[in-house]
Amino acid sequence: MCESKVVLRKGEEEEVVMEDVVRIEVENGKIKMWGILGDYEEIRGRIQLIDFRNHRIFVEGEE
Repeated sequence: MCESKVVLRKGEEEEVVMEDVVRIEVENGKIKMWGILGDYEEIRGRIQLIDFRNHRIFVEGEE
């Protein structure tokens, strides 16, 4: 499978925002995410790192 986990970084803290993400759109500082079952989440921030091997996307910013 190709789903990823989106992790929000706030300083040294990490918080999982959404799991099983299959689509991401970036628009005006917003990161819009859709899950495998059609669920939707939106946060403000910027993508810091995409780790394809471990299926994790790290976002820096505020929720």
